[in-house]
Amino acid sequence: MKDKKLIILYVLMLVVGLALLFTKSSPPAVVESPVEQQAVAEEPKIELPKTEMISVAFAKHTINKKTILTKDDYYFKSIEVDKDSSEKSKYITDSAEIDAYVAKNHIAKDSFIERSFIASPNSPDYLLLALKEGNYMFPFKLEKMDFYLTKNLKSGDLVDLYLFYSDETVRTRNNNEEGKLVSPSNDFAKNRIKPIIVGKKILYIDLGDEFDPNFQKNDTGQIQLELSNQEIKLLRTLMTNSKIMIYPSIYKKNVEDGLRSLSDKEKKWPLSDKDIFLEKQKRINLLKGN
Repeated sequence: MKDKKLIILYVLMLVVGLALLFTKSSPPAVVESPVEQQAVAEEPKIELPKTEMISVAFAKHTINKKTILTKDDYYFKSIEVDKDSSEKSKYITDSAEIDAYVAKNHIAKDSFIERSFIASPNSPDYLLLALKEGNYMFPFKLEKMDFYLTKNLKSGDLVDLYLFYSDETVRTRNNNEEGKLVSPSNDFAKNRIKPIIVGKKILYIDLGDEFDPNFQKNDTGQIQLELSNQEIKLLRTLMTNSKIMIYPSIYKKNVEDGLRSLSDKEKKWPLSDKDIFLEKQKRINLLKGN
């Protein structure tokens, strides 16, 4: 009898359990908001670095220290750089930022030229680096008619220096005619120019004073040349009582010894065997007129 009661009890418990299982309410569904759905749907964005292409100056060949740079020393090549990179400021992107500058150290071929590698013609470093050992700076004062030079020449360009003179005939006390060299001459037909120093480098151009209230310049400035001690002695001596003229050089490269004559094809005036002056009775053949 007891076994039957236990069986009935178990059956009732099973029925009640099954009833509770099927009648239990399921939890309410969670409805995602549109914002949450969008956040789940979108993948996180990856910030890509912002880059740009710029033209950078590179060395055409190995550039030695103290070289005044020209277009023959560098070229421009496009490279990709980060727009926000602080290193972008070290690159040279314009020929105006490198042309006529001087190299502060050796620069390897095909390497890009940093701003720190070169010195501006207006900087103190330039004057120290541009001068070759044993040479000196010499200021050549420009006249108003020479102002064209400042517009057409720049640091690193070459110039030639000429003596402007003539061989004039004068009468002595004995009523004899005698040849006399004067500089300059008032007779155009007798004017001659003689190259005395050629192929000399311009270190920098000083434009002189600013315009006055009448928009006139009393001083057109000067050109600083690189000359040797011997060249300075000759030029400075001649400048005491003669007319020296400066012209753009016909030479493509700097002439170490500028005390040489131009080639025959450059001689425009009749030849003369007159000595321009004597130094301690020793003839200075370099000053033969032509």
